[in-house]
Amino acid sequence: MDTNENNGLGRASYTDEERRELIEEYKTSGLTQAAFCREWNLNSKTLARWLRIEREDNEVSFCEVELSREAVLADEVRIRLPNQIEVVIPIASSAGLGTVLREAAGCLD
Repeated sequence: MDTNENNGLGRASYTDEERRELIEEYKTSGLTQAAFCREWNLNSKTLARWLRIEREDNEVSFCEVELSREAVLADEVRIRLPNQIEVVIPIASSAGLGTVLREAAGCLD
Protein backbone atom coordinates (compact mmCIF):
# COMPACT_ATOMS: atom_id res chain seq x y z
CA MET A 1 0.00 0.00 0.00
CA ASP A 2 1.42 3.38 -0.98
CA THR A 3 0.80 5.90 1.78
CA ASN A 4 1.96 8.79 -0.39
CA GLU A 5 -0.97 8.99 -2.79
CA ASN A 6 -1.71 12.65 -3.34
CA ASN A 7 -5.22 13.95 -3.92
CA GLY A 8 -4.03 17.11 -5.64
CA LEU A 9 -4.29 19.23 -2.50
CA GLY A 10 -0.90 18.22 -1.13
CA ARG A 11 -2.48 15.59 1.10
CA ALA A 12 -2.37 11.82 1.00
CA SER A 13 -5.72 10.25 0.24
CA TYR A 14 -6.89 6.93 1.67
CA THR A 15 -9.87 4.74 0.94
CA ASP A 16 -11.90 3.33 3.84
CA GLU A 17 -10.31 -0.06 3.17
CA GLU A 18 -6.80 1.41 3.29
CA ARG A 19 -7.61 3.14 6.59
CA ARG A 20 -8.89 -0.12 8.09
CA GLU A 21 -5.80 -1.98 6.85
CA LEU A 22 -3.44 0.62 8.30
CA ILE A 23 -5.27 0.63 11.65
CA GLU A 24 -5.07 -3.17 11.81
CA GLU A 25 -1.41 -3.08 10.80
CA TYR A 26 -0.72 -0.53 13.55
CA LYS A 27 -2.56 -2.58 16.20
CA THR A 28 -0.56 -5.71 15.40
CA SER A 29 2.79 -3.93 14.88
CA GLY A 30 3.73 -3.48 18.52
CA LEU A 31 5.05 -0.03 17.60
CA THR A 32 4.21 3.29 19.16
CA GLN A 33 2.00 5.55 17.06
CA ALA A 34 5.00 7.78 16.31
CA ALA A 35 7.22 4.89 15.22
CA PHE A 36 4.46 3.35 13.11
CA CYS A 37 3.79 6.68 11.38
CA ARG A 38 7.49 7.16 10.62
CA GLU A 39 7.72 3.65 9.19
CA TRP A 40 4.62 4.10 7.00
CA ASN A 41 5.24 7.79 6.18
CA LEU A 42 1.88 8.63 7.76
CA ASN A 43 1.00 11.83 9.59
CA SER A 44 0.69 10.99 13.30
CA LYS A 45 -2.36 13.26 13.68
CA THR A 46 -4.08 11.33 10.89
CA LEU A 47 -3.55 7.99 12.62
CA ALA A 48 -4.65 9.43 15.97
CA ARG A 49 -7.85 10.76 14.36
CA TRP A 50 -8.59 7.40 12.70
CA LEU A 51 -8.09 5.57 16.01
CA ARG A 52 -10.33 8.06 17.85
CA ILE A 53 -13.09 7.70 15.24
CA GLU A 54 -12.84 3.90 15.41
CA ARG A 55 -12.99 3.98 19.23
CA GLU A 56 -16.06 6.26 19.16
CA ASP A 57 -17.77 4.07 16.55
CA ASN A 58 -17.23 0.98 18.70
CA GLU A 59 -18.20 2.64 21.97
CA VAL A 60 -21.04 0.99 23.87
CA SER A 61 -23.36 3.30 25.73
CA PHE A 62 -26.12 2.72 28.23
CA CYS A 63 -29.41 4.49 28.63
CA GLU A 64 -31.95 4.52 31.38
CA VAL A 65 -35.22 2.72 30.73
CA GLU A 66 -38.46 2.67 32.67
CA LEU A 67 -40.48 -0.46 33.16
CA SER A 68 -44.17 -0.11 33.80
CA ARG A 69 -45.80 -1.99 36.66
CA GLU A 70 -47.82 -3.82 34.03
CA ALA A 71 -44.70 -5.21 32.42
CA VAL A 72 -44.72 -8.98 32.20
CA LEU A 73 -41.84 -10.60 34.04
CA ALA A 74 -39.89 -12.69 31.56
CA ASP A 75 -37.38 -15.38 32.40
CA GLU A 76 -34.62 -13.66 30.44
CA VAL A 77 -33.37 -10.26 29.31
CA ARG A 78 -32.15 -9.82 25.75
CA ILE A 79 -29.80 -6.98 24.90
CA ARG A 80 -28.95 -6.34 21.26
CA LEU A 81 -25.68 -4.44 20.78
CA PRO A 82 -25.07 -2.04 17.88
CA ASN A 83 -22.94 -4.70 16.13
CA GLN A 84 -26.03 -7.01 16.22
CA ILE A 85 -24.57 -9.31 18.88
CA GLU A 86 -27.33 -10.34 21.26
CA VAL A 87 -26.68 -10.98 24.94
CA VAL A 88 -29.22 -13.18 26.72
CA ILE A 89 -29.28 -13.08 30.52
CA PRO A 90 -31.47 -15.60 32.36
CA ILE A 91 -33.47 -13.95 35.16
CA ALA A 92 -35.27 -15.92 37.86
CA SER A 93 -37.03 -12.93 39.49
CA SER A 94 -37.21 -9.14 39.52
CA ALA A 95 -34.69 -9.22 42.39
CA GLY A 96 -32.43 -11.28 40.12
CA LEU A 97 -32.72 -8.64 37.43
CA GLY A 98 -31.65 -5.97 39.93
CA THR A 99 -28.63 -8.03 40.91
CA VAL A 100 -27.58 -8.56 37.29
CA LEU A 101 -27.91 -4.84 36.50
CA ARG A 102 -25.97 -3.77 39.62
CA GLU A 103 -23.19 -6.21 38.73
CA ALA A 104 -23.10 -4.91 35.16
CA ALA A 105 -22.96 -1.31 36.39
CA GLY A 106 -20.01 -2.26 38.60
CA CYS A 107 -18.07 -3.24 35.47
CA LEU A 108 -18.16 0.39 34.33
CA ASP A 109 -16.09 1.67 37.26
